[in-house]
Parts: sequence; C-alpha cells; structure tokens
Amino acid sequence: MLHKLLRQNISKTQLFGFAISNFIGLTIVLLSIQLYTDLRPMFNGSNSVLKKDFFVITKNISVLNTIGGSTGFSAVDIKEIEQQPFVRRVGSFSSSQFEVYGGISASGMSFGADLFFEAIPTEFIDIQSERWRFDEQSRFVPIIVPQNYLDLYNFGFATSRQMPNISGGMVQMVKFDLNIAGNGLLERFEGGIVGFSNRINTILVPEAFMNWANNRFAPQKSKTPARLIVEISNITDPTIATFFKERGYKIEGENQTVGRMAYFLRIAFVVCLLIGIVIFALSFVILVLSIYLILQKNRDKIVNLRLAGYSKKSVVAFYIRLTTIINIAVTLLSLATVFVVRPLYMSHIVRAFDTPNSGGIATVLTTAFILLAAINCFNIIIIRKKVS
Repeated sequence: MLHKLLRQNISKTQLFGFAISNFIGLTIVLLSIQLYTDLRPMFNGSNSVLKKDFFVITKNISVLNTIGGSTGFSAVDIKEIEQQPFVRRVGSFSSSQFEVYGGISASGMSFGADLFFEAIPTEFIDIQSERWRFDEQSRFVPIIVPQNYLDLYNFGFATSRQMPNISGGMVQMVKFDLNIAGNGLLERFEGGIVGFSNRINTILVPEAFMNWANNRFAPQKSKTPARLIVEISNITDPTIATFFKERGYKIEGENQTVGRMAYFLRIAFVVCLLIGIVIFALSFVILVLSIYLILQKNRDKIVNLRLAGYSKKSVVAFYIRLTTIINIAVTLLSLATVFVVRPLYMSHIVRAFDTPNSGGIATVLTTAFILLAAINCFNIIIIRKKVS
C-alpha cells in the first residue's frame, strides 16, 4: 500500500529521460577508458609498437654553414640533446676518412665500386650477429647494409633487367675484397654482409674497426660527427618537433609522423573522455533534480504518511530502492555495450598492430562499480536529507 501511494506521482518519462542520458554518458566514459586501456600496452608496454624509437638527425645544409660554418655536431650540441626529457641516449656516427674500394670476382668476371663506411655504437643497431666484431688478425670486416638496398635490386633493377632475385641469405654467403688506402698505406681485407638494417640507411661497419682504420689510414684530427642517432623515450612528447625545428636539425625517416599520430590519438581520447564526463555529469544533475521534483510532488503525501505512523526509514527505502535499481540497470547496460563494441575495434587493432596484447577489462569494471557506488551514496544522502 505504501509503495502504491508513493508511485502515483512519479513521472516515468522523467525517469526514462534520466536513464537514457545517464546511459549515454556512462557508456562514453567507460568505452573511452577501455579503449585507452587496450591501446596503452601497444604504446608503452614491453611489446610496444613505439618501443625504442630512433631518430637520425642532421643539421640543415645552407649556404652559410657550407662556406664558413660547420654541419657537424659539437660536444655542446650533443650534451644539449642528451639533457632533453624525451631523449634516452644519443649516439654519434663516425665516418670513414680513407678510401675504400670493394670488389668481387665471379665466373671470370670482376665487379667493383668505391664505397664509404659509417659506424655507430652497437646498442643502436637493430641487427644481432655473432659475426659483428672486428679482429685485426682475421682481417675480416663485417658489414650491415640497409634492407632497401636489397629491395631496390630485387623489385627494381632485377625486374627490369630480367635478372634473378637474390635472398638475404644468399648475399650473406658472398665474400668480397676490400682495398683500403690512406696515409700512404694500401691494405686488403675480406668483407662480408652479416645483416640488413631497417633502421639505419647507410653502410655500417663495427665501431672498433672504424676507430682502428681511421687511426691507421687517416691519423689527422677527427671531425665532429655529421649525424647523430637519438633514442626517444617518449615519441608522443609534443616538444620533440619544436626542439629540433628551433635548432635547425633535420629528422630522417617518418618516426616523427608516427609520434604526432600517437599524440593526437591521446588528445582524441581525452576529448572523448571529457565529452562522456560532461554528459554523465549532466545526467547526474538530471537525476538529482528528478529526485527533488519527485519528493516535492509527494511532500504532502509523505507528511500524511509520517503522521499516519509510517517510519522515515520505510519512506526513504522506497526512493532509495527506485534510484538504485535504475543506476544498476544503466551500469549493467553500459558495461554490456562496452563488451559488445570492444571486439569490433579490437579486431582492427590486432590486425593493424599485429599484436594480441590488450589491457584487459579489470579497469573498466572497477571504474563502473566505483561510479555506481558513489552515485548511490550521493542519492541516499539527498533522499535522507529531503525526507523529514
């Protein structure tokens, strides 16, 4: 009888409007959190697609630094770069300061060309090989070349000349002669390709060989490095582009574009989350106003029921039960929507990033139940204060 009396002045349309707005806001909030949780391991985890981002930087070449300036990086420049918050470490390119001629003989025919070498610290190289070392006694020089060199031959030169394609394994089996000249000396070494790099677009030799050869064949004062390789700790840092641009540094490759995409992705996430929070907050305001309106409409009836002997607890319990049922239904429906939508975007994410990693659903579940508990507690406080 008590519940029948209290339900008479309740507007179902009003409650339905609250439930719909609350559902939309809560779904956007939970879906944004779930999307961020699923994407975070791919950008920050151990298997991150942005793990160990490397920039190869040079100074912009202009008339001024060509005539009287320097295109190399001084110790001050390198130290300044190392002190930036988005930089993990910096490595310098060292160039060969001697003449190199590489040749190979096959089927009675000889091929040869002038070459150049560069070297960087081993920790910056994306190839691991037991042959990547130099021993002065063995006279063998391991070489790493860019992967696109092999691709250009297979998909460009070989195709146009009706020549057979060559695999990386076949190339690594070939040995060739290296004639190194400088400082009045001429010595012969054996060279061999030990790997193909997707990161460094130059012909690499071990740093130990480069230092030894420069000291032996070009003992003049070493030059400042013309290129640096920088390992970035946070590619989404928006200050990266600004820093390099202000100092006239040029970034090779497209990693900067990837970083900007990741940065704007985070901005999009924040915007979606804020929109969801605004809608959710507005729906919460509607709920509060609905409760106040319902209690105001039933004020005389509540007073009469209290005078008739019904306890405050029994009257309050009805409104608490009503709002709790609505909140639980909205929360469960929002969670169900998130779990239905999640497989749809996860299939595209796994295909695009080639990784099954995700952040799980624990975060969104915890958030949903925390919001549910907070809203219910707030409703209970409002109802108890309003019902005298």
